[in-house]
Amino acid sequence: MSFVDRRIETRPSSGEAPFKLNEVFFSRTDKRGVIEAGNYIFRRVADYDWPELIGAPHKVIRHPDMPRGVFKLFWDTIKADKTIGAYVKNLAKDGLYYWVFAVVVPHKDGYLSARIKPTSPVFEEVQTIYETMRLAEEQEGLS
Repeated sequence: MSFVDRRIETRPSSGEAPFKLNEVFFSRTDKRGVIEAGNYIFRRVADYDWPELIGAPHKVIRHPDMPRGVFKLFWDTIKADKTIGAYVKNLAKDGLYYWVFAVVVPHKDGYLSARIKPTSPVFEEVQTIYETMRLAEEQEGLS
């Protein structure tokens, strides 16, 4: 027996993918960052069907506005079996973007990432810093 999701949800045609302050979403990956599981909110906000997400690298939702250095820090930290939290801009399949505060923890033979909508006053400053970092990476060939 298979489950058919009959929820009707509308999305804007451009801009930010909607999700609420009280919606927490997660995904679980293996040690290489390949998605093994997630919850409905993750799938809905990213706008992918499960067969497209399960087995795909987590970078499938990476937004090109994100500085590479942020992900380098993420990987260096979680590979050292430590927890990290950071703001991340993601890209949904339909081209919408969504900002999250993501906390990634080592979990069994992989990683677990829980994400919430950013609300901190620091968030605006982080967006400016990320743009500066991304431009530096692009213009100066930094990685």
